[in-house]
Order: sequence, then C-alpha cells, then structure tokens
Amino acid sequence: MRRAIFVGILLVISLAIYAVGVVMMLSNPETNSIPTPADSVVGAALAMFATLGVFVTGFVWLSTEPG
Repeated sequence: MRRAIFVGILLVISLAIYAVGVVMMLSNPETNSIPTPADSVVGAALAMFATLGVFVTGFVWLSTEPG
C-alpha cells in the first residue's frame, strides 16, 4: 500500500509539472520565433524533466516489485 501511494504521488507531481510546462509553452504566441522567449524555454525544460520523472516513476514501480 505504501508503495502505491509513493508511486502515485511521484506520478501526480510529474504530470502536474508537465501540465504547467505545456501551458507555459502554449500561452506564449511567439514560442516558435527566433530567439525563443525565455518563458517558453522554461516551460519546455519543465515538460522535459517531467517526462523524465514519469520514466523514473515507472522504474521505481518496477524495481520495488515484491517477490
């Protein structure tokens, strides 16, 4: 039970950070311009690291499998 709660919290945090990053990118109409606005870069970095967080969550889920 504790494992599921821990992994669930990791997953919820990662998905929330991903959503914030995507919203930051989509809220700026000049995201595809050169030079890229700083808030779009920060949003992209947040989304990238949140994706990494989902992979880490899956690794923790599999590596803590009982038995």
